[in-house]
Formats: sequence, structure tokens, C-alpha cells
Amino acid sequence: MKALTIQIGIFGRTNVGKSSLMNFMTNQKTSIVSEIAGTTTDVVWKQMELNPLGPITLFDTAGIDDTSLLGSERIEKTKRAFDSSDIVILMCESGKFEEFEENIIKEAEKRKTPCFIVVSKIDLKRPDDTFLKSLKKFTQHILLFSIVTGNRDDFLNSLKRFLLEVLPDNYIENYLSLRKIVKKDDTVVLVMPIDLGAPRGKIIMPQVQTVRHILDLHAASYTVQDTEYEMALQNLKKPPVLVITDSQAIKQVSAKTPKNIKLTTFSIIYAADKSDIIEMARGAAALNNLKDGDKILIAEGCTHHATADDIGRVKLPKWIAEYSKKNVEIKYVSGQDYPKDLKDYKVIIHCGGCTLNRKGMLSRLNKALEAGIPITNYGISISVFNGVIEKVLEVFPEALSVYKTTLKSIR
Repeated sequence: MKALTIQIGIFGRTNVGKSSLMNFMTNQKTSIVSEIAGTTTDVVWKQMELNPLGPITLFDTAGIDDTSLLGSERIEKTKRAFDSSDIVILMCESGKFEEFEENIIKEAEKRKTPCFIVVSKIDLKRPDDTFLKSLKKFTQHILLFSIVTGNRDDFLNSLKRFLLEVLPDNYIENYLSLRKIVKKDDTVVLVMPIDLGAPRGKIIMPQVQTVRHILDLHAASYTVQDTEYEMALQNLKKPPVLVITDSQAIKQVSAKTPKNIKLTTFSIIYAADKSDIIEMARGAAALNNLKDGDKILIAEGCTHHATADDIGRVKLPKWIAEYSKKNVEIKYVSGQDYPKDLKDYKVIIHCGGCTLNRKGMLSRLNKALEAGIPITNYGISISVFNGVIEKVLEVFPEALSVYKTTLKSIR
């Protein structure tokens, strides 16, 4: 899944060679290459292995200077690609680096995203020392590229060297919150109900990833459905250091969990790993102060066909109504359709973000904070609605403290 990879966005003018570069790097005809400007009509994605970094995801974006009929829509989608890019590759031609390119650099800097410059088509015009020196004002990471004369291994080796220089060690796992809770030889019970929303024959990404993290920590996981949870506790010789449950079963699981055992949810773990659990906990306090007519945004990171017990479209609205006893207005967005204007909402409830990377999730959180709108996620919200929020936030004491303080200030 691309959310677990290093994501590299390729940006630049139309017909600068972005699609050629992507095809060159992946060694496949992933993107259509043409001399006609505006051939790339949407963001094109491709994954590849780039050891020792592992899997990466490349974005081939439409030219931001696109003036074709659908240019404005393409530009908007391209700009959104900045939000999830861990690395920005800015392509330019020799001798041509103007305000347009500088604006892309500024956009990357605003998001604190490392930027590499690739000078393309060097078989037609090789950059001189003066031009290369001018580029070093913006970044020391400069690559030269030609689809005609380029050597793929040399280019990828240079790219890997740059990536290792700018990315921290263990980049993908750098925000593994379980490291602070689970130690070697500990046991963690994972409660994973199989309901209508569960994919047939599979378990969902947050659960898969949590199992892998526990293995990486050299701990043990005991996986059961909610109906077998009490049996699992009885079978263990010593209590588990932690229980992690699906949010939708939190009320039942909490009632069966002894007070001396820590409890949280997969979605709350995601709030810590992929976002900022302090701000998510602060945002959840707003759910206790809803008024008639308030607008709530429920945001989903992916698009899917809602089932009869869909958590975002069916269960959350029901829980909101039962908990607040207010007549509120709910709007839904999914996939890339995250609104620019958020100021009319009382609170945003976002999904766990399993299809988004940390960069993309933080971008959405920051947009909410900039607009002054509280934001939280499904798991934290459901725990509020079920009256167990303080229990599930015990493993994140700072988040729990912020929730309590914020709640006190609004009441």
C-alpha cells in the first residue's frame, strides 16, 4: 500500500520530461510520453523497490503551467500532490529556472519537504557551471537527466544517496508509538471483530500493520474476535501489557477489561503514528459542546461503497445524534476531496487514514488548525461517544491531559 512507502512527487512545467523521468526510473511505460504539452492529464502513481530504502511511490503530476481546456482541474490535483509528497523532485531545463520553479521550491519549503532538482534533456543542452551554481542556492541535491544518454543505475544510485541524506533513519517506522508502550517479550491482545465492514478473507491495514510492529518489537500478539476476548484473557498466564481493539467494539471490550490492563484502539494508535494525537485529543473535546445547527465534517481518506453498517456514513451520525442530542448538519467528503474552506465547521471527524501517509494526514490536520477548527478521528470520537475516552487515552498521558483541560475550558 502506497501509504506505507516513501512518496516522491515529480513536479515541473508541461513537457519538461516528468513522464520520461518516471518511465526511466520504473523501467516501464507507466506514463504517456508525447511532445504535445498537457499529455499527462492527472496524477499518475507507480510503486517500485529502491533498496535499501524499500518500496517508494512515484507521482507523475500534470504540468502546473497547463493552459489546456482542463488545465485548472489538473493544476488543482497536482497541487494536492504536494500534501502527501515526502520528497519533491522539481524538473527544469538547462538555463531555464524562473519564478515558476522558485514557487515550487517555496511550496515545498512551506511544507518542510526536501526538494531535489533534476535538470532534464541534457543531451540537447548541458547546463553550464554558472547555471548549476545558481541552483545550489535552493538545494545541494541536483541530478542531471537525459532519456537518450542517461544511465538508469547511475541515476538511481545518486537518488538513493540523496534520499539517505535527507530522510531520518527508519523513516517509515519513525513514529511507531507502540515502542513507548510494548517491550520485548510482552504480550498484546488484539481484538478484531469480523463484521459486515471487514473485507472477505482479509484483515484491514491498521490491524496488519500493528501485528508487524509487535513482531518488530519482539513481543507476542494474541489475536481474537470480540466474542473470544474473555477466553483469551483467561488463557494467558500473565495479563497482557496492552489490549488493542477495533473502535466499534470498544464499549464491550472495555467492560470486559480489568482495570489493571491498558486498553486502546487501532484508530487511536493511528492518530499517534500518522498524525498528532495531542491535537486529535484536543479536537475531540469539541464533541461535548455541540449545538443545534452546528456543521460537522466527516472526512474519509479513501473512496468506498458504503455498507449497511458503514462506520462513517451510518454509525457515526447515529452516535453523534445519541450523544449530543442535538440537531446537527453532517457533510461527507472522501478521497482527495478535502475542502479548502473549513471555517464553517464546528469539528472535523477524520477516518484513521490507513490509505494516507503521515505527510498527507498531517497536512489535513494542519489545514484544520490553520482555520481554527478542532479535528479528531473516528477512534477517538467513538471512544468519547461510548464514555471510555479517558480509559483508552491512558497509554498517551499527554493526550489525555490535553483532552481533560480542553474539556474543562469549554464547559
